[in-house]
Amino acid sequence: MISYVLAFLGAMANATGNALNRKASKDEPEKVAFRWQLFEDLIHKRVWLAAVGLMTLSFIFASAALGFGQLASVQLIIVLELPMTLIGGSLILGSKLATRDWVAVAVMTGGVICLLALLHPRPGPPRAIPPIEWIMAAAANLGAIVVLFLAAKAHPAPAARAGFLGLASGFGYGLTAAFTKAMADQFNSGGVPGVLTSWQLYATVTAGVTSAFLLQNAYQAGPLTASQPGITLVDPIVSTLWGVVVFGEQINHGVLLALTPLPLLAVAGAVLALSRSPVLHLTQTGEDRTKAGRQQADLARADS
Repeated sequence: MISYVLAFLGAMANATGNALNRKASKDEPEKVAFRWQLFEDLIHKRVWLAAVGLMTLSFIFASAALGFGQLASVQLIIVLELPMTLIGGSLILGSKLATRDWVAVAVMTGGVICLLALLHPRPGPPRAIPPIEWIMAAAANLGAIVVLFLAAKAHPAPAARAGFLGLASGFGYGLTAAFTKAMADQFNSGGVPGVLTSWQLYATVTAGVTSAFLLQNAYQAGPLTASQPGITLVDPIVSTLWGVVVFGEQINHGVLLALTPLPLLAVAGAVLALSRSPVLHLTQTGEDRTKAGRQQADLARADS
């Protein structure tokens, strides 16, 4: 239970950080996409520094949650940061969520609860993970990120670029969660000295920074309707695969596992609905709204 509470606190901190992050990134010009200049610009903005502080706090909560719990359960709870972002944004900006937004929040929350109940993640027998398993799993994860990143760079449409980068971000955060889980296990066995001398710490930092780079570019590249589903949904799926295949976590099988696509589809539909909420775009300037309109038109043409 303590892992659920810590994961929920991590989701709340990250939700607030995401809202500030979007506000800081929305005015960045297209020419800084895929360049570290994007971070050089953002570091001078107080709102972005506040977002980084909250995301750091979220990382601490998530790391503690992974130390007590399983990858699948913790990462599923953390995806609730999206509805939390909307609710927090509506309160801060003095706006009201539409009825359909509240319905989507309820559907997403219920979907996550159902997924947790159907999967019932729990620890498996204690085992040492062979280096070859780390190498193969990390290589597959990184390969997916590289392919999606190259596809984003090659595609001219803003919506497609945002979609590919959102998927890459999801894979990146799934990999980061796996390394964080390994780092938390190192802390449980060796304390702070064990963490500082482990490769897992530095792999976590590298994966986290890379994922943040992909996330910033996903927000800058195009509309949230294109990037948010990948960012939100891929992370728990990748994390669950890591948990079961590499860490040996146990989940339900048979009929219960066969039913998991139903709540997963409900969560996916809720994510898409919430990413279209006007609350996420209330802080846009007139120029930003014009740009967003062009991006939505690009998305509509791509869908057709």
